Amino acid sequence: MGQLKAGDIFLGDAIFENYFLLAFLQIEGIDAVCEKNGARHVDFRQCDQKLGKKDGLIRLTKPPRPEWMSREYYDRWVPGELTIRVVKNKKRIIVTTLLDAEKYPRSEIISLYLARWHVELDLRSIKSLMKMDVLRCKTPEMVRKEITVHLLVYNLIRALMARAATELKNQPREISFKAAQETLQEFHVLLLQAETALLSKMVKHMVQIASEHVVRNRPGRSEPRAVKRRPKPYKRLQHPRSQARRLKVYQRKAA
Repeated sequence: MGQLKAGDIFLGDAIFENYFLLAFLQIEGIDAVCEKNGARHVDFRQCDQKLGKKDGLIRLTKPPRPEWMSREYYDRWVPGELTIRVVKNKKRIIVTTLLDAEKYPRSEIISLYLARWHVELDLRSIKSLMKMDVLRCKTPEMVRKEITVHLLVYNLIRALMARAATELKNQPREISFKAAQETLQEFHVLLLQAETALLSKMVKHMVQIASEHVVRNRPGRSEPRAVKRRPKPYKRLQHPRSQARRLKVYQRKAA
């Protein structure tokens, strides 16, 4: 929350759509766009003000004080009523504090929320493509360093993508993350060994190669949430290898 400032738009999934968070954001001058929480029932026929098809304003009343909130804050800062806007796209209902339908059309609200999925894709890139799904260090200090190095390299790849997109006058997300990662891997030794006078030329060449890999628009793409590769029928290694070699539980059975 400390990273947000007045005029920002907070983009979140359904877990963030609650009365107290929306009220806090409004106090700070921050708007929100979130998916409807599953516990909230919305009937567009009973909206307090209709703004269009599957688009309207509803008034929420102040819920009881939760245990984690102090009585002083609840009485002083939480408003007794909150007006929010609800829009529907197919099966998804989106809640926002951007109430002006002319300034913020329904289609733009939906497009903005759908862009939230990039957060999930970014986490997937860090964990899967950059192999951070398994941390190999053994102490908390080294684990923090391991995560920091991964994020540092991730930012370098994103910087390369941004520069490549600038050359094409495209959005950075139109550049393939995997291709940018492989380009950086191929060039990193050459960059370390290159003379200072040649660095600028090599970086320009690297940006040009990354810009050749453009991700095409794939609206509504949906993939099965399943693992293709089957796990091997072996026990998990629960002991150091030197000790496991002597334990019968890990011995291969004779045919």
